[in-house]
Amino acid sequence: MDNSLLKRYREYACTEEAFAVLFVKQHLSQSRGHWIDISSCRQYEMSSDRLHFRFVKGGLYKRKIHPQYPPKSSYTTNGKFDKDGYYLMVRAITWEAAHKDIEQQKSKRVKPVKFEITGVSYDKNRGKKNYFRDDAPEEIKALAKNLNDRTNPLWDRALMYINKPEFVYKVRKTRVIEG
Repeated sequence: MDNSLLKRYREYACTEEAFAVLFVKQHLSQSRGHWIDISSCRQYEMSSDRLHFRFVKGGLYKRKIHPQYPPKSSYTTNGKFDKDGYYLMVRAITWEAAHKDIEQQKSKRVKPVKFEITGVSYDKNRGKKNYFRDDAPEEIKALAKNLNDRTNPLWDRALMYINKPEFVYKVRKTRVIEG
C-alpha cells in the first residue's frame, strides 16, 4: 500500500477539479475511454451540491496508459475483503495514471478533444404571484388577503404552504470541439 499516493489522492479528491471530473463523466458521454483534463471550472457557490457547476472546460485524452491494480487478495485479511480500502487504492492508482498519461501526451503535443459544459441554477418559484402554493387549502390562501394580520390560528399550518425559493439545477449546454 502506497500511503503517500493515498495521501495525495485524498487531498485531490476534495478539490473543485475532482468534482468537475465527476461532473464531466456524468454529463458527457464522449468522455468514455478518455482521461479528463480540466482547464477551468466554476462551481455554484450557493449550492450545497458539489456537482453544480456554472461551467467546466477542458480536454479529453485517449487512454494510453492502463493502470495496474493490486490483487484483491492483498486487501483480504482472515477471509474478510476490505472493499473500501481496495477501491480507494484503485481510484488513487487510476488518478496517478491519468496524470502521467495526460502529461506524456501534452509533452508530445497531442491535441485533446476540447469540451465545454455550462449549467444554470434558478429559482423555480421566481415570478409566482401567489404568496401560498397552489396546493394550499382555500382557507389558507384566504390569509394572503391581509399578510400583516398574523392573529389567525391557521397561520401555524399556513407556514408549510408558503411559496419559498426552490432552486433547480440543469445542464444548459454541452459542446465538444473536435480537432
